[in-house]
Amino acid sequence: MNGFDTTQRFFRPTDVSRLRRNQRQIQIARLLVVLRNAAFVVVIGVVAIGVYRNVHNGSRFAVRQIEVGGAVHAPRAALDAVTQRYLGANLFDLDIARVQNDLRGVSWIRAVNVEKKLPGTLRINVVERKAVALVQRSDRLAYVDEDGVTFAELSPHVGDEDLPIIADASGEELARSIALVRDLRTRDPQVYSRISEVKPIAPKSFALFDRELGAFVYANAEDVSAKWRTLYGVMRAENLGANAIEYADLRFNDRIVVKPKGSLRTGHENPTTQGVANAQD
Repeated sequence: MNGFDTTQRFFRPTDVSRLRRNQRQIQIARLLVVLRNAAFVVVIGVVAIGVYRNVHNGSRFAVRQIEVGGAVHAPRAALDAVTQRYLGANLFDLDIARVQNDLRGVSWIRAVNVEKKLPGTLRINVVERKAVALVQRSDRLAYVDEDGVTFAELSPHVGDEDLPIIADASGEELARSIALVRDLRTRDPQVYSRISEVKPIAPKSFALFDRELGAFVYANAEDVSAKWRTLYGVMRAENLGANAIEYADLRFNDRIVVKPKGSLRTGHENPTTQGVANAQD
């Protein structure tokens, strides 16, 4: 290499002033980025505060209209008394759970769905309870649903819709009676439609008044439908119509007991599930 030192170009003196200038430029650039981001956050915050105040404090989103659907039997005055208190409330601040809870306190109301519609409408759809029977309490009658909830007194406006009356029942006996009525209504509408009164008899029986026969029928819940149809067949076979018997008893495993009125007698004494035993006084 003729004495030429190639390492000298790798060990040139450092330009300190230049490095310092570069570092200052980098720091200034970083600071500008931080300031820019901070300014952006501040602007967003100011805008958000303005929007929040406009939404929550302004009158633009105040509740001006309340729409209620699904109410047929629920008293309109009671519904209005609850809903009117929310007029003027801010739609965004409105507590839906509170509205639902307030409306569930109105008779006939089982469930409530609430929808907010901008800018100022509250839509409410109610689901009413369905009465399966009437419960007799002293000299009053009240509707009861399939859950056993007594929710409103008998109303001339609503009527009874031929609902059976559950009499002389409370506590477990009432629950047992409601279960019987509910099951008959679902599984055997024909038998359900004939029953006008239900009286529980401990531990598992019932006295059921058949409005077509004009008499009480005693039965157990587990086989009431099958036994009742057997009774219909026997009544037809014996030419026994309405008001011809004092009562029928379906609680026996091997017979149906019928007590005719007056001198009427059945023609069967066969103690089978298809036969009839004539009840004596």
